[in-house]
Amino acid sequence: MPVVMGLNGMRGLGHDAAAALVIDGRLEVAVEEERLARVKRAYGLPPMRAMREVLDVSGLSLADVQLVTYPWLPRAMGVDPSDLEREIRSWFAEAELAPRGDLRIRFIPHHVAHAWSGIAFVPGGPHGRRIGILVLDGSGESTSGACYIHESELSQVWSLNQDSSVGIYFEAVSQYLGFEWGEEGKAMALASYARNPDVPVPPLPDHRTYGSSPPGPYEGDSPRLVHQTLRWRLMERFAALTGDHLPFDRRADVALAGQRVIGKRILDYASELLDEVDVLVLSGGVALNCAVNSEVASICRKKGVDFVVPPPASDTGVAIGGALAASSEDSPIAPVSDPSLGRKFEPCDAARLLHEQGERVAEISPKELAGQLVERSQVCGWFQGRSEVGPRALGNRSIIARPDSPTVRDRINLMKGRESWRPLAPSLTAREFGRDFTGSMPSPYMLITAEAVPGAFDRLGGVIHVDNTARPQVVGTEGPYRDLLVEMGEVTGTEAVTCTSFNRSGEPIVYSPADALRSARAMKLDALAGDGWYVAL
Repeated sequence: MPVVMGLNGMRGLGHDAAAALVIDGRLEVAVEEERLARVKRAYGLPPMRAMREVLDVSGLSLADVQLVTYPWLPRAMGVDPSDLEREIRSWFAEAELAPRGDLRIRFIPHHVAHAWSGIAFVPGGPHGRRIGILVLDGSGESTSGACYIHESELSQVWSLNQDSSVGIYFEAVSQYLGFEWGEEGKAMALASYARNPDVPVPPLPDHRTYGSSPPGPYEGDSPRLVHQTLRWRLMERFAALTGDHLPFDRRADVALAGQRVIGKRILDYASELLDEVDVLVLSGGVALNCAVNSEVASICRKKGVDFVVPPPASDTGVAIGGALAASSEDSPIAPVSDPSLGRKFEPCDAARLLHEQGERVAEISPKELAGQLVERSQVCGWFQGRSEVGPRALGNRSIIARPDSPTVRDRINLMKGRESWRPLAPSLTAREFGRDFTGSMPSPYMLITAEAVPGAFDRLGGVIHVDNTARPQVVGTEGPYRDLLVEMGEVTGTEAVTCTSFNRSGEPIVYSPADALRSARAMKLDALAGDGWYVAL
């Protein structure tokens, strides 16, 4: 029974620390460090809490693990491999975990890890299909993306130089517009308000290296310094072209102009592959751009090519991908159909833990909860089952409400500390998606925007953005959350809820019932609920 642990994170550097366990080619558990440390994106943290958690959830010990993977090549980052291996082994000691004596540590190229985190979510699995994978992010080691083909194995077609980074370009757009690193989603939302996007913006080079060589040892400035320098130079070029201290409307125009630049580049890369593949996978942090994903989905649909964006497309998935990359050499990789990969809390456990915190826990049916959401316009924290991986809440750790009310949307944004102009998204059934949206593939992971049909605003006014789009999550899996959507249909005629991540601005998504209660109290939510239980706050 080969057991591989994938890790990501670094003391004092990096982001999105996480741990994952793959057993016999099957991804069994994955947890992000931020959910346990309660530090957004776990900046500068090693994944020690996550290591302990994935072992505890799986019922294994570190002595059961044969191999640990890490999704970076040390020499390509200017680090001696033996130094990094010692650092990783020190995490085991600090976490009071005893490894087996022959435990090996293996370094996986960063973009290979991204590729495998995407391949894992191909419906039906990768075998017997020709899959094209585009990985695009800020920087991996000394490159900023790669293109792969997977049939019986993964082969690299090209890598993208750092000076042509799609991710760095949009980071520069976002920070020029006044947002912090990691807030690129705000620039995406702002772009929807543009009225005159034909503003001058810097061009994006396209320098690719063809072949399959992994990133080699860098010469000159470190890749991290190169990344920072490229971003600052781009920001200076934006300022030289469009000025400083822009009003809201002008900022929106620049956001859309920048988005169009990266969108065209991604579409060009995708178009090069579509005649050669059955499936296109888009991974890396850039794959969280839902508007661009919609354009890619459109050309895939015309070509009859399946399109996959994994829920942990960003560095939240590279611990998973590193473990799968190594496991694929020994075992067929089992497809991942559900991104709920953290600890599971049964309804009775959640209710008991909340009762111990002094809350009165009542029983409730999906029909009764739907009535509360609609008749009282309640904003409710929803907590069930296993936690999701990736940056999107998908119905296990979500804040939910009626989807038709802009007033409720504005109240949720205020509760969470979000800007009032930012949109929220719906969870809905496939039937409701077919009624309300057009021109897009249904996304189970809330990663592809869709255009609303005439009349949809009356039903979904709280989740349709200013540009008449939304990024719906289509819920197909049977269970309490889908039952609630169906009951919402019985009450309102619309099988949908507003769904946003269960967290305040600046904090991670909640993981445990105790996290949920603290966060709900801090936001002054109206209630907490789950599978059959309800707490009025």
